[in-house]
Amino acid sequence: MIPAEAFALACGLFTAINLIFLKKGLAHGNPISATVLSLAINVLSFWSFVLAVLPWDEILRPEVLIFVLVGLIQPGGTRFLAYLSVEKVGVAVTAPLRATTPLFSSLLAIAVLGEQLTPAVGAGTALVVVGITLLSLSEGKTGAWMKLNILVALPLLSAFVAGSTQVIRKIGLAGISLPILGAATTTGTSLVAIAVSLTVSRNWSMVRFHRRALGWFLLAGFAVTLSVASIFMSLHLSDVVIVAPLASLSPLYSLVLSAIFLRNVEVITSRKVVAAGLIVLGVVMITAIR
Repeated sequence: MIPAEAFALACGLFTAINLIFLKKGLAHGNPISATVLSLAINVLSFWSFVLAVLPWDEILRPEVLIFVLVGLIQPGGTRFLAYLSVEKVGVAVTAPLRATTPLFSSLLAIAVLGEQLTPAVGAGTALVVVGITLLSLSEGKTGAWMKLNILVALPLLSAFVAGSTQVIRKIGLAGISLPILGAATTTGTSLVAIAVSLTVSRNWSMVRFHRRALGWFLLAGFAVTLSVASIFMSLHLSDVVIVAPLASLSPLYSLVLSAIFLRNVEVITSRKVVAAGLIVLGVVMITAIR
């Protein structure tokens, strides 16, 4: 059997690959189109598998409703915010900020569940804050650090929403026999929620696929499908505190892939590298040493 750690590492890698493909496609497309297409690929892939291996009495278990509730905001809402962030500030900034999800999970557990603020969580939080601050500072033409970049709120909000639902997903997985059923339900609900929103607001015209963007968006959709499947499998096999640090290594993959494939689009500065390293180290301290 494949260990949970391998699935978690795969999740981080596929997440980084997804963002690289996405950035390529956004040169000719928009975030909402990429979100709708990626969710459609998720739904088609996951439900095809679920319907092939599970009987209807397993699919219609009441425990599945928890994934319906999660799906109203995640992954559809968080993915759109992350994709919008990639368009506005790039992969090298979005990836480490989006990886702060465990930080919000821990802070919510302390605030809501009364968990203790351990030295490791405190130190890890400080490292994450410093890393976020470094990424938030824009640079002038001379390389001088300038004002805070408000656009970092996009990936941070995405991470906050994802972090607030992570524990809920873990609880839900205990009540179903196939982890992919949870992924199928959340992505399906998100797709329906976005479709209803676009219909009510009469904004379907925003969803359009330029031929030069479609291929990249399809590749991004398949990559994020593998990422979602990997994180659900890893959560099913092991605890959040083991899975989260490994899945949070995606910023390091993103920096390497950006330097190779986005060299003409994004500039990988030493500040971005240091900031990503601090955020990853902080997240690992928060989740693995708490």
